[in-house]
Amino acid sequence: MDSIARNDNQITLIYSSKTRLGKRTRAHVDAVQGTKLQTIDIAETKLTGTQWAELAIGLNKQIKDLVNYEEADKDEEDKVQGDFDDASYINILNHSPELFTHPIAILGKNMLQITNPTDIQQFIEVDSAGLEKKMMYDEPVISSQTKGEKFIEKEGEQKQEDSEGK
Repeated sequence: MDSIARNDNQITLIYSSKTRLGKRTRAHVDAVQGTKLQTIDIAETKLTGTQWAELAIGLNKQIKDLVNYEEADKDEEDKVQGDFDDASYINILNHSPELFTHPIAILGKNMLQITNPTDIQQFIEVDSAGLEKKMMYDEPVISSQTKGEKFIEKEGEQKQEDSEGK
């Protein structure tokens, strides 16, 4: 049984607001329209050992692989580098959220560790509003091209299009 709720219609983002990557990934997820989002900021909400283990297993990693030693300042460096047991790594993550390597996105049964904030868009299959790839000298098509897509008009209004009726 999963200890972290999973839903095919909701993204769960586990991140640290103490890291630049965490903040930027959160901003990218917030920008996606029409997607339910649950965020868990580990700087504010501590995860249980079971939850950390579930994340590591889902990513085919060990718990120690979720710790980023490069972010440790000189005073913490000796405390976090070494070979510890899982419980010690969980304590490191819960007490020093700035050492959480990369945000983790969960959508249904799928799980992805984010290394670049734009990875989240591909993970949740954000469409590029029907834009077709053209040669650089051709004018782009900027109208709805597929049925049921979310298309943003020039005035900034988002509307649902049905291009079959065109």
